[in-house]
Amino acid sequence: MSLCVCTIVSANYLAYAAVLAASVRQHHPDGHFEVLVVDRPTLAVQEALAKTGLKARFAQDLGLPDFEQLAYQFDILELNTALKPSFLKQLLREGHEQLVYLDPDIRCYAPLTPVLEGLQRQDVLLTPHALRPVLDGHRPSDIDFLRNGVHNLGFVALRQSACADALLDWWESRCLSHGFNDPAFGVFVDQKWMDLAPACFEGVGLLRHPGCNVAYWNLHERQLTQEAGQGPVQVNGQGLFFFHFSGIDVGDTSVLSRHQTRHSLAQLPLVQRLLEDYVQALREAGHLSLRSLPYGFGTLDDGTPIHGLMRRALPAMGPQAQCTARPFAATSAFQQALRKAGLHGIPVGGAVHTRNLHMQGRRLTLANALIRGLARVMGLGRLQMLLRYAAFLSRESHLPAVLLRRPFQMDHRGREEAAQGRHRS
Repeated sequence: MSLCVCTIVSANYLAYAAVLAASVRQHHPDGHFEVLVVDRPTLAVQEALAKTGLKARFAQDLGLPDFEQLAYQFDILELNTALKPSFLKQLLREGHEQLVYLDPDIRCYAPLTPVLEGLQRQDVLLTPHALRPVLDGHRPSDIDFLRNGVHNLGFVALRQSACADALLDWWESRCLSHGFNDPAFGVFVDQKWMDLAPACFEGVGLLRHPGCNVAYWNLHERQLTQEAGQGPVQVNGQGLFFFHFSGIDVGDTSVLSRHQTRHSLAQLPLVQRLLEDYVQALREAGHLSLRSLPYGFGTLDDGTPIHGLMRRALPAMGPQAQCTARPFAATSAFQQALRKAGLHGIPVGGAVHTRNLHMQGRRLTLANALIRGLARVMGLGRLQMLLRYAAFLSRESHLPAVLLRRPFQMDHRGREEAAQGRHRS
């Protein structure tokens, strides 16, 4: 059966895609490798693509209706992940019988034999983040997996089947309508949805091989070894097939991932060597120059940076207004409404989250003092209600809806249902 391995990147990650492609071709010289570039096809991006030698298509070529609205309402992570099922559907339509999606920050170390063997028994394969529970005071833990998804969607494999078609239709609808990075709302891009897949689709199976999708989130249960410092790397005594270098810092190979606190590379010399070799491959593929390519959907047409609240304002406008919003046009009525509501000129800074909360220093001290003052003035009961409402406002498009004097969008409809409602109205 024909095999196609694919990935999705924005232009600043083209070197990652090139390294992944080289590793796939080394082990599957007769297979196909496809890349979806989630960016505008500018001259600079076209020239960068030519240098990598990658065969690629652009997100706008998927033919999705209202693509500009999608590109606006989702940030770079959300859009890259939201388009995954649409890309996979397109590749199946083109006749590929077996599809393996791999995130661009993955490298293959052997033919994907366990994956292909699994696809002989199942229509769809997923890899759980971990096969053993962990709650040891470090991150990620079982709580993080509950929050962000049981399965890691840096990998998914499918074969042509009715089950794969049904799953992709369902997944696409959910991703294009609710593919937000919003754990407080209950969603995490494309990944959290797949918690439901094994229950809803009978042909979905789990790939439990310890050498597949090895990453910081499962190293607590997977020991990497190599005899005499050479030859194939083993994971729990079995072969290493692909490693997921999620959250690395190309400028600092002493850190495994910015997303974890459990492992030190000083205690994992073989993993550190894999990381150093991988970073060197990225450098040779031109990452140090490619990473500075600007994201084509990151600014309005006059160069104004698009803040996350500006993006969330589009769904807050309601289905009818979204159709005519021209969201990237700085002079559009939509952007004028955002300016009037104070949703322009917001600094595009880093988010505060549980991993960096302890680093906030004086700002955290002042915030806590303010809350204590409010407790005395309002009373604890009213303060608790206010904080719960503040948590509600942090979800999806609720805060922009308040600033724009719009009703909350609470109906939780999928893409098809929303479109039908829009047409009826």
